[in-house]
Amino acid sequence: MGLTTFHRAVATSVSSQIVQQVVTDVQQADFNQLVPSSSQVIQLPLSYFDDQGNEVASATAPGAVYQVNVVVNTQVVLTGGSSSAPANLASLIIEIVSNPANQTLTYNPSTKSVVQDPTHGIYVSRYSAFVANNSNNN
Repeated sequence: MGLTTFHRAVATSVSSQIVQQVVTDVQQADFNQLVPSSSQVIQLPLSYFDDQGNEVASATAPGAVYQVNVVVNTQVVLTGGSSSAPANLASLIIEIVSNPANQTLTYNPSTKSVVQDPTHGIYVSRYSAFVANNSNNN
C-alpha cells in the first residue's frame, strides 16, 4: 500500500510539472495563432514526456511515458459574467495520459478530449487553466 501511495505521489508531482510547462508554452505562443477566430474548440498537437516530466520528441522516443492532449476552448463563460466569450480569453483542458505502451488513444469528436479506457489501462488526468491575450496589438 505504501508503494502504491508513493507511485501516485510521484505521478501527481510529474503531472503538475507537465501542466506548468504546457501552460507556460501556451502563454508564450501568439494568442491570435493559438485561437483562430473560425474555430471554437482547437486541439493542439500531442506532446510527449518522460517519467521525469521532460519533453521528448515522440511517443516512440526512449523513455516516453506520458502523452499530453491540450484542448483550447474559446467559448468561455465566466460565473456572473455574460454568456458570450471574451475575445481575449480561452480555457485550456490539459489531459495527461500515462501510456508507456503507446496504445492508440480514442477521442470524443465533439470535445476533442481523450476517452478514458480502463480496460486497456488508459486513464486520463484532466487539468484546466485560462490563457489571456497579453499582446499589445489586440
